[in-house]
Amino acid sequence: MNRYRIWTMVALLLLTGGCSLGKPTRPSEFYVLSAEAGTPVAGRAHAAKPLALGLGPIELPDILDRPQIVTRPQPNRITLAEYDRWGGDLRRDLARVLSQNLMSRLDTDSVVLYPWSVSDQPELQVSIRFFRFDGELGKAARLEGVWRLLDGRDGCELAARRFRIEERPAGGSYEDFVAAMSHGVARLSQEIAERVAAVEPGCAAQP
Repeated sequence: MNRYRIWTMVALLLLTGGCSLGKPTRPSEFYVLSAEAGTPVAGRAHAAKPLALGLGPIELPDILDRPQIVTRPQPNRITLAEYDRWGGDLRRDLARVLSQNLMSRLDTDSVVLYPWSVSDQPELQVSIRFFRFDGELGKAARLEGVWRLLDGRDGCELAARRFRIEERPAGGSYEDFVAAMSHGVARLSQEIAERVAAVEPGCAAQP
């Protein structure tokens, strides 16, 4: 290869690199879920006895447990948002919002997050496994999974339920999508709170 061709290739590489470096990029946007206050559910509106509730573990599939917001435009295809991301760890953000929602609906200040110490041993424990926490921009935010209610001391199962929740975003932006996800989490919190208020701790009456 002669010297002329070498310098021509170098010049082309520099021009290509300069063009790509000069392209403007949009700044990343960061989002968090928001808690939605609710009124105490039946059985907890005027409860004389305080309730100690343990929340967790909360499980997410690996494909969702990442900084990028995940949407699913097709059943077998996901999209990772390049510039729209969660402001922190999604699992921890879910725990934060769920605990706030449950506190208001169960009229308690005592919701401890998994793992807890022996001194913080709760009366009841709620564990949640998410199968889906995604959806389609502008169309639907979808939450699917199963939650289990356990006795906090002996660990027997008091209740279990699979959930499928869908919320329609107000618009087509990621901000609207995350807001719809927050509404879905509030609906899940309401469902769990109603069941928690209806049971008593203890495994003696369980089959």
